[in-house]
Amino acid sequence: TESRTRFKIHTIEVFLMTVPKRGISDEPTESFMEHLKLREGFRENVYPDGDNLAAGTGHLLTAEEKAIYKEGDRISPEITSQWLKQDSSLAYSQALGQAKELGIDDQGMIEALGSVNFQMGGNWKSKFPGVWKGLQSGDWESAAQNVQWINPSTQQSESDWHRQTPKRTGDFMKAIRQYGEGQKKSIDPSGIAMEAMSKIDKPLGY
Repeated sequence: TESRTRFKIHTIEVFLMTVPKRGISDEPTESFMEHLKLREGFRENVYPDGDNLAAGTGHLLTAEEKAIYKEGDRISPEITSQWLKQDSSLAYSQALGQAKELGIDDQGMIEALGSVNFQMGGNWKSKFPGVWKGLQSGDWESAAQNVQWINPSTQQSESDWHRQTPKRTGDFMKAIRQYGEGQKKSIDPSGIAMEAMSKIDKPLGY
């Protein structure tokens, strides 16, 4: 009946409200910044990076900084730490926004998005629309495969992103798949809601 259906919906809503959410950090964690250093590498001297100059953990020097530092200059640990905090904060803030847009409430996945932002810039999703589409639709395997392949349906050519930085794309694909597996279990981790629903339609005294 309609009243029984409404009771079912209410039962599920109440149950889901009691499932605890993982704590989400508002700013980059130490482990996140350590992972960035691991994957990006660290150089204390200013070095050429394409048409730019960089130093520290992949920090691209601004015009103002280029007026102070020249190629080969050694940058103090205090300055490189400040740059990492600044750059990681931007990447992490972008990840929080992306996660909100995607309905993702998971620290590990937010940090995975932050790592991509740090490497590719916050607009990476326009370069890899298949990845973003998969994340939006909850098709986690499609999202992961679009990281690795130009065309996942044929799997003939790997993306430049994957060929050039396989460890980084491997990190992202692993995070996506792990999050997807977790999603399957997080809706009703103990089967309590489904057990309660199964009893609603059964006659009294069953």
